[in-house]
Amino acid sequence: MQTNTSHSQLKVGVGQFAAVNEIEPNKKHIHTLVTQAAEQGVQLLVLPEASMCSFGSPLPQLRETAGNNSPAFIQYMQNLARDHNMHIVVGVLSLADQPGDERVTNQLLVLGNTGNVVLRYTKMHVYDAFNFKESDKVRPGSFTEENAELGLFDIQGFRVGLINCYDLRFPELARALIDQGADVLSVSAAWLAGPLKENHWEILLRARAIENTSYVLASGQTAPRNCGLSMIVDPLGMVLGTATNDPGLVVHTLSSQRITQVRELLPCLQNRRYQVSGLK
Repeated sequence: MQTNTSHSQLKVGVGQFAAVNEIEPNKKHIHTLVTQAAEQGVQLLVLPEASMCSFGSPLPQLRETAGNNSPAFIQYMQNLARDHNMHIVVGVLSLADQPGDERVTNQLLVLGNTGNVVLRYTKMHVYDAFNFKESDKVRPGSFTEENAELGLFDIQGFRVGLINCYDLRFPELARALIDQGADVLSVSAAWLAGPLKENHWEILLRARAIENTSYVLASGQTAPRNCGLSMIVDPLGMVLGTATNDPGLVVHTLSSQRITQVRELLPCLQNRRYQVSGLK
């Protein structure tokens, strides 16, 4: 875990919309969000999990989307990032590279402001809960040496760690990212609506911020299937801005000085006596 002693700032945005299985409407929503973000000077935009499709679709539909549309969709996103001089986190599907496995992989893609692919993070915890079984359709990420499967990237003096939807319920993953120097946690989701699910979403986001004294950027797909409620959370757990159920954008400027102040006031990362030895 590293402490950021410089006084860096980063203007971030979290965008939300409801993705469908037709690529063009998704691209239109994303173009609108990226344009709005660029007009406000956003340097890092976080978009939802599976932004290219309706994630609850049957496996044949997901495979068709991943196989036929993913390359062109990714190229479109690269062009947007380059044209607007903006880093973008976006959820995509890809075909699993394991021979004989018909499932897809659920990934978060980080695009740099020159259009380069910075990294791909494959979702580690698939959503086998609340009478849903994502593992029937999605292959989870594999563990690698020295936790190289973790999604981390640096931007403007901040280190951002990636969390994909159901990952949020596992504090070990967030803490492993923090131990690798993250001071911002970026969450992309298609958080299903349902009894108390909206409460879980906000409580877990704020808990991850408080226990790790880090910012949390959370982007979710919207109604009718998902709950939306994209938000940006302060290192002390205050919600700095939130959207509702409609497509939209929340923008805030992060301050490394704020992280330093909070970690001096609440040094729980230094005070802990049990250590995470790894995710395996």
